[in-house]
Amino acid sequence: MSLILATGTNIGDRLQNLAQAKRQLSSVFSLQEESRIYQSAAVDYEEQPDFYNQVLVFSDPKIEPNLLMTQVLELEAELGRTRDILRGPRIIDIDILFYNDTKSETDHLSLPHPRLFERSFVIRPLMELEVFKELNKKYDFNTKFDTEAYPLKL
Repeated sequence: MSLILATGTNIGDRLQNLAQAKRQLSSVFSLQEESRIYQSAAVDYEEQPDFYNQVLVFSDPKIEPNLLMTQVLELEAELGRTRDILRGPRIIDIDILFYNDTKSETDHLSLPHPRLFERSFVIRPLMELEVFKELNKKYDFNTKFDTEAYPLKL
């Protein structure tokens, strides 16, 4: 399988933020597939700008999952991420959706990502990718959402 990440942003130059995150991630991991960019309204903390989101698939980096999580958090910080408001506006958000077939439930990392099945802005772009065919055999993906995500027309 592989490493599947979701990136999101809703402040600053959102397209540039996603591009920069993809460049940084691709300098560490080997990019295999990428979705289109999607736009969606914020969920949970709703009083904030719309998000741009993208799903990226990388080949297996062959590192321990908790170390991978630490690397992702460090990369977010390098890209300017601050954690001022829980689920609030952010310059970049990088979530580990799947890492091979790893299942994890620790304070540091939950795999698969615990809310991915509830989020149109994750499921819609994921459905575009070749890797979804295999995932769809293993997991039950929701396709009806309260808040919908739409491909960005570039």
